[in-house]
Amino acid sequence: MSNVEQLEAMTGLEPGQISLVPHDSSWSDLAEGELERIKTACPDAIIEAEHIGSSSVSGIMSRPVLDLLIGVEEMMHSGDTIQPLKLIGYRCHGEQGVPGRRFFSLSREGRILVHVHLYRVGSPLWNAAIAFRDHLRSDPESAKAFDELRVECMRSDPGDLAAYEKAKREFEANAIG
Repeated sequence: MSNVEQLEAMTGLEPGQISLVPHDSSWSDLAEGELERIKTACPDAIIEAEHIGSSSVSGIMSRPVLDLLIGVEEMMHSGDTIQPLKLIGYRCHGEQGVPGRRFFSLSREGRILVHVHLYRVGSPLWNAAIAFRDHLRSDPESAKAFDELRVECMRSDPGDLAAYEKAKREFEANAIG
């Protein structure tokens, strides 16, 4: 079974939907396979690639969507990724409200399976994404608190994506300073 076929077996999410599921140990391998597929599609533009987000942290709940971080030397080179990523099934959403980012998604049958965040390697956005992932991986108490916060957001106001995202951002800012 190809990596894309394995990705298609993921639950994924409908656009605008929030759902948390227990961590799946296969996500790491799926992320690595998809990162390789992306690097193969954009061999000259991408200089680093990482699996980030809660799907990259064992033991915590996650949305059933892989979050991938790809890095370019300069954002002026980010345009070199658009067409190659479209050719392998990604949709480009521009900055999607985050200046300095280019955002992509991979969907099948109306379900989002992968989010790709493209930043300049070494930029504050790049460094923050890596630092937060590494913080959660190395601090089980903080990972548990992050997990509990997101579960409580889901319980107190199901479907409020804006409140959920705001709570996550505030936790991240406090965790990595």
